[in-house]
Amino acid sequence: MTKFIIIGAGAAGIFGAINIAIKNPDAKVMVLEKSSKLLSKVKISGGGRCNVTNVCQEPQELIKHYPRGHKKLRKAFEQFGSKETIAWFENRGVQLKAEADGRMFPITDDSQTIIDCLLNECRKHKVQIRTKVSVESIEKTENGFSLILKGSENLECDKVLVATGGHNKLESFQWLADLRHSISEPIPSLFTFNLPNSHITTLSGVSVSDVEVKIAGTKLSHHGPY
Repeated sequence: MTKFIIIGAGAAGIFGAINIAIKNPDAKVMVLEKSSKLLSKVKISGGGRCNVTNVCQEPQELIKHYPRGHKKLRKAFEQFGSKETIAWFENRGVQLKAEADGRMFPITDDSQTIIDCLLNECRKHKVQIRTKVSVESIEKTENGFSLILKGSENLECDKVLVATGGHNKLESFQWLADLRHSISEPIPSLFTFNLPNSHITTLSGVSVSDVEVKIAGTKLSHHGPY
């Protein structure tokens, strides 16, 4: 029996585990999560409604909204993009709706709908999920990999999927660099501004339906709701 281990029980890890299990019905699929919570960012995304995807179904058009990595993303979107995402959820009884700005949410306006769908698929395809398990390092073995966990436990597997999310320090990826992966210098993507002495902080939580935002000194700009 082939054994797959997925490190990280966020959206990527859980979705990856489900699809591995679907494509390898005779395999053993296990997800390891260091915290006690599953899909925690899915829960709070979109203000608790979970913006699942975008209404744009053309990869060439969709990549224009990604200033970094758009060339690589085009190939990924051509294989599994918005159209496939919508169909994947609809085939599992979750209907999505499009809003004026192009974002798509479950018609329930509740992120729990997406969480329930994903975890139900895990149960359906016998994906094992373990929480409060921290992976210290990964070692390559003759037949696969050995995962050294915090404590005294080791887990053996044939293949590993790492879906632990981003880190702001290069040294946080050392455990993957030790496996001879090349690691690019991490740079901010989604982040907050720390403006303790600015009057603009009084606007926290205020949304505007139609606004244009530009980054001074660059050509980057975006028009839409904020």
